[in-house]
Amino acid sequence: MARTTRGRFVRLLIALSVLFAGIIWAAIGGDAISEEMESWGDLVFVPSPELTKIACLGYDNLVSDVFWLRTVRYVHNQQKGAKRFDMLKDMLDVVTRLDPYACDVYKRGGCWLYQDAESPVDGIGFMQKGLRLVPERKKNRWELAYHIGQCFRDVLYDEHDATRYFEMARKMPGAPPVLIVAVAAGYERQGMFDRAKELWKEARDTTADVNIANAAHQKIQDIETTRHTIDFLQHKVDTFTEQFGRVPQDLSELVRAGFLDAVSPPPLSGTYEIEPASGRVHYLYIPQDLAEQK
Repeated sequence: MARTTRGRFVRLLIALSVLFAGIIWAAIGGDAISEEMESWGDLVFVPSPELTKIACLGYDNLVSDVFWLRTVRYVHNQQKGAKRFDMLKDMLDVVTRLDPYACDVYKRGGCWLYQDAESPVDGIGFMQKGLRLVPERKKNRWELAYHIGQCFRDVLYDEHDATRYFEMARKMPGAPPVLIVAVAAGYERQGMFDRAKELWKEARDTTADVNIANAAHQKIQDIETTRHTIDFLQHKVDTFTEQFGRVPQDLSELVRAGFLDAVSPPPLSGTYEIEPASGRVHYLYIPQDLAEQK
């Protein structure tokens, strides 16, 4: 019994030594050693998650906090300096291997990966890992699904998956009602006007924010205008096809042929297109930053 107690005491001392050394390392920012390590950049050592977990001797959460402080410091230094985030993914892996349920780590780490490290695949994968491991009772778990949706929408221009994750976030405990706006916009941009209109109506009728209500009402009107314009253009395309025996190459050909005076852009952010194979007119959403590059 005495030998067992003494062994536990020794292990505790070792763990505390590692812990305090890490805390001191994370805390002292202005001394010569810290400055020298910062100048090394990617040469800073990141231990493997497996070895780190073994060395923790059961104090996983405490050591995880130390490595999290180190990761925050690393990101801060890179944001100010070289902007090289080569080690970020490995550092986050260590932190979450020690504490797999830290929702804020997945959220902040995922955003760093896709925004600062410019690696959307890694960022999405890291936050998806958080969705799998963080308990559903966590009130801020919805933020993981929301930020995955943001990455799909703003970086990958994938409205389908963006809307899917916004919808997922909206249904989670603690999610703010305003998320309905992100979901409605997603369906609208995919040309799924029935579902979009349904959600915009719900947003308009349930919000206490006058600005949101007015914006939602305007979106409903814009959808109706877009639908009527598509029907009108479709009629012109069908008439052209009957007369010439082929589908027009684009809507501008209808103007040149005298079927239209001009093609006005839709009130929504995007354009009208003709599908070459079927001759069907449809709405195509174009992200604002891509539209500005044209």
